[in-house]
Amino acid sequence: MNLHLKAAAVLALLTTAAVASTAAATTPNACFLRYLMASRTCPNCRLGSLELSNLDLAEANFQGADLIEANLERTLLTGADLSQSYLVGANLRRAQLRGANLSGAYLEGADLRGANLRGADLSSASLYGADLRGADLREANLAGADLRFARTWGARLQGAVRE
Repeated sequence: MNLHLKAAAVLALLTTAAVASTAAATTPNACFLRYLMASRTCPNCRLGSLELSNLDLAEANFQGADLIEANLERTLLTGADLSQSYLVGANLRRAQLRGANLSGAYLEGADLRGANLRGADLSSASLYGADLRGADLREANLAGADLRFARTWGARLQGAVRE
């Protein structure tokens, strides 16, 4: 009987350790998110895979931030600084990025369908394989941007700088 109790105690200890490990892994993201909402600045933060949809983050500073696979659908990012940020595989559907600085950003495989990128700076950004269908890129700076394999059907590109 003691052997069964010891085995149950060990199993409970392992389960508790696994739960604590999972909680510890998400704590930095949660801390960065609280900081971001309070200060609207979070350069070099690790916000990957977080739910950030429908938030007002206009003029926020995400310079060099890790937003890999983050959900930013319908998020207001007008005038935000996302330069050198990592948005690989991020969901930016219908996001408002008008006038945002995305220069040098990594947007490989990002979903930007219906996003408003009018007047945004995407110079030297990597949009390799990104989905830009229906996106508004009028007057955007695309000089040096990598658009290989990007889906651009229906994207509005009037006045965009390409070279």
